[in-house]
Parts: sequence; structure tokens; C-alpha cells
Amino acid sequence: MRSKSATEEHLKTTRLGRLSSLGGLAVNLVGSAAAAGARVVTGGRDAAMTALHEQTAKKLLATLGNMKGLPMKIGQVLSYMDGVIPPEYQDIYRVTLQRLQVMSEPLPWATMRPFLEEQLGSPIETVFASIDPVPLAAASIGQVLRATMPDGRPVAVKIQYPGIDQALAHDLSAARAIGAMLAKVLPNVDTERTTMDVVARLSEECDYEREARNQQEFARLWAGDPDVIIPEVLPELVRKRVLVTGLCQGQSFDQVARGPTAERDAAGATLYWFVMRSLLGHGLLNADPHPGNFLFPGGKKVVFLDFGCVQRYDEGTRRALRRLRDAALAGVRGQDLFALAADAVGIDDPVAPALRALFEDYLLLCMEPALAPQPFRFTSDYTRRMGELTLKGKKELLRNVFKDGWPEPKREGAVFFNRILFGLNSLLAALTAEGPFRALQADA
Repeated sequence: MRSKSATEEHLKTTRLGRLSSLGGLAVNLVGSAAAAGARVVTGGRDAAMTALHEQTAKKLLATLGNMKGLPMKIGQVLSYMDGVIPPEYQDIYRVTLQRLQVMSEPLPWATMRPFLEEQLGSPIETVFASIDPVPLAAASIGQVLRATMPDGRPVAVKIQYPGIDQALAHDLSAARAIGAMLAKVLPNVDTERTTMDVVARLSEECDYEREARNQQEFARLWAGDPDVIIPEVLPELVRKRVLVTGLCQGQSFDQVARGPTAERDAAGATLYWFVMRSLLGHGLLNADPHPGNFLFPGGKKVVFLDFGCVQRYDEGTRRALRRLRDAALAGVRGQDLFALAADAVGIDDPVAPALRALFEDYLLLCMEPALAPQPFRFTSDYTRRMGELTLKGKKELLRNVFKDGWPEPKREGAVFFNRILFGLNSLLAALTAEGPFRALQADA
């Protein structure tokens, strides 16, 4: 068992290593940018910029893949959320960084075994009939091992990295400090609600007991749906840093994305239905929709993994969102639609006319899969348009921020609406999924 002093030294080394790695990455990226500038002269701007983004993606993979916590989570987000980076370079980052979705550099079994035994309070041999020390997956805050229970049941053992909770708390404190600094520099900008939501959800990801309760709640709510599979939690083997569940099998997202059209369409319909029904019907949002959190056993069945980042919405928020959905589907537009949208996310007047127009355009674009002629097919062009409109909105916000302030949503959890929509739409575009999304949206 690691002593207290050894643990403190491990954390100190981890933090210093994270700072050193990020600093080295910054230096490397500056060097790459300078080299790209030189290549513009000899090879042309397009070739130079493509080479720059390829090098940047590779350096991000090399650095973030060896880090844990918030830095790696940022890399995971970049790997699947179209629109976060310039549209013409999205494929470079998606292809290079998609390895972060399910496998970072795992910690050795010699480090993880004593930590697992410490958490369980028993030797490994007395809990499991067997355990494979080679991880099935390694992600931002922990890794997953395959094991067998004494009665023969296969299980997945999710173990948190030692000290990752303190490291993540350090990262989130830095995020709070950045928010406070912005508030002083830009007095019209109020980001308190957004910062509180993000910090709270990410902090909760280090609590596997909370994640187990989230997973059991989702399993109860979706018990009657044959296409939504949520692994069973073994409550007797849940600890704050360890979570043991039933082991589910299935294809990875990338395998399905390369498969037959019918399988892609079926999987896409279930993903869309799960998000919309969870949000509008149950008031729960699993706010981490990256591809590594799904398995596909076949047909319309989808296994949903990782319930560490869950946002809850009260009935008032759900009613407001359903009113907005119904109005958009009924053809309401202009000021009447904006008023419903502002109520749904908690934006107060006054809002600059240009921002109102962009807000409505973005809302209608988000709902295009339900508003367009059915069936609708997701494509990369659709997410490209979302990315371009998002970039346009950011520029408009920055242009008006000193004069009009920042119209921050005041509804709890509103910050995750955009993340889940971008994430979901990017997944469905990668599948080029076609389906009756208007009916799925209306039934949710």
C-alpha cells in the first residue's frame, strides 16, 4: 500500500509533469507554427496549414495521451466534436485523436493492483476468480479491466488512477481562476452559472459511488426498452474509486461507422432517441457523448457506458424545452420562437438583434433533422454548417461583449445543451445515419 508521503510525492510529480508537458507542448506548437510560416514561402499556404494541423494533432495525441484528467478530456472532445476546430481541418484531428476515445497510456498493473486492493479492502484473489491485468480501455480518469466473479459472471472493473481526483481538482481550480480573471477584465461578462455547471459535473466524475447511482437510475428508467442496454451495477463492489459492472460485448463505434448502411441507421436512431427521451422525458442528460462510451451488439441495440457526467433538469426546465420543441415543429418563428428559446435556457433581455437572429438560426439548424423532409440523413456537411454558424456566433459575441455583455444562460445545466447537441450530431454524421428523426423528437 502506498504511504501518505509516497502518495503526496506521486501527486507532486504528476502535477509538475502535467505542467511540464503542457509547457513543452506549447513550445512545440509555436515551433510548428514558425515552420509552417516558412513552408508558405516554398510550398503554398494550403499545404503549409495542412502540415501544421497534422503536426499539431500528433503532438496533442502524444502529450494528452500520457496525461490524465482535464487535459485528456479536452483532447477527447476535440476528437469527436465537429465545429470545435476549423471545418477544413476537422478530419485531421478526428482521425489522429480518435485513439484518445478509448485508450490513453494505461498505468501499469504493479501500480493499479495495490490501489484496487486498498479500495476493495481485500486481496484480488478473494474477490475475483480471475482478472486480466491488461486494460480493456484507459481513459481520462481511470482504466477498465476484464474480470470473472467466483460464480463465473464476466465483469468490467473500472479503477480510478491514484491521485487523479486531486489532479482534477487542481485543474478545475485553475479553470475557476480563469473565469474570475475574465470577469474582472470584462465586467459585462457573467460566466458564473456556466463555470459552476462545468466544475460541478467534472468534479462528480471522480466519485464512482455517484456514478453507480446514476447508472442504476438510467437502467431503471430504460428497463422497458429492448434497444437500450445499460450494464448492471454490482453494488457490493462499488467504492468511491472503483466501480464493477456486468461486462457487455459489442462492436466499437468506429467498426459500426465502417459497416453496412442498415446497421448505421439503426444505431443512429437509438442514439438519437436515447438523448432526446432522456432529456425531454426523464430530465437527465448523460453529458459525455464521445464514441468510446458506446458498444453495438447488433441491430438497433446500443450499450451505454460511463455515467459519471450526468446533468439533471427540473420539471420546469423540461416543460420549457418541450414548449420550445413543439413550437418549432409547429412552424413558430421570429420573436415568438426566440422568447420560448430564451425561457428554455434562461437568457434575459436585452439581447442584441444580431445575436437574436443568430440564436434562432442556430436553434433551427439544431432541429433540422426533425424539421427537414423525412427521413433525414446526417452528413459531414450538416455538422460543417453547425460549426460555421457557431464560429459566426462567437465572433458576434466578441464584437458586442463590451457594449452588450455576454447573454449567459441562467438555467442550471444549459451549458451542456450545446455540448450534447454537437456531440450527438457529430456521432450521427460519422455514421451518416438516416432516420425518422421528426417522429423520434416529437415522441420524446
